Amino acid sequence: MTINAPGTPPDSAAPAEIFRGQGRTGRRVADLVALLTPPVLLVVPVLLIRARLIGDGFLLVNLVSCAVSGLVAAYAHMGWRARPHDGDLLSARTLAGRRTVDLARLTKVGRLEVPGQVRTDDRLILTDAHGVRLILNKLAGSDETIDALVRRALRHREPGAGVIVSDRAAERLGVRTEVNRPQGRLKAGRTIREGLIGWIPLLSVFVFAPVSFGLLIAGFLLSGVD
Repeated sequence: MTINAPGTPPDSAAPAEIFRGQGRTGRRVADLVALLTPPVLLVVPVLLIRARLIGDGFLLVNLVSCAVSGLVAAYAHMGWRARPHDGDLLSARTLAGRRTVDLARLTKVGRLEVPGQVRTDDRLILTDAHGVRLILNKLAGSDETIDALVRRALRHREPGAGVIVSDRAAERLGVRTEVNRPQGRLKAGRTIREGLIGWIPLLSVFVFAPVSFGLLIAGFLLSGVD
């Protein structure tokens, strides 16, 4: 099965070798950096303050450590100049290097929606069986859309594949009917009501604020600030 986009010109700027699992290490490194950002921004200032190398004002960095972690978790996986390649591969550049998703072995399809003043940044989150993840919103140099490419890949999966598709992604791709079918090709993922999308920035404040202030208090206690 090949689901390459018709009429897609060759990507002269792309590396000669595109292969399955490409970017898996970059994804793991990005996830690790996102996970370790809050504790590192807690421990390092504490140690430097106790050594009297910096002032205790640097502990305020803990107020933004969770936000920084979230930005790393999102933007490190965002791709641009995405192009399909032979063998059901979709390759794109990311901040952590080139990544290639195997559309024939997708395991999860999600949707990232970030409300803005003018428009909502709406992207698909693709994860394959090789552990590669890409966050995309369009293809480069093709008349076909990323939605059509992913939709065709999902509909070509064998029964029982069990690809997890979130409710919002299923709505964007128009595959809600397939998700509800009993053959098990697609499975329902998490559900977020459309009315909550616009409130995500405010809701995230209520999630991150207690953690951030907790880290700040921990920093003051561990640094021995009077």
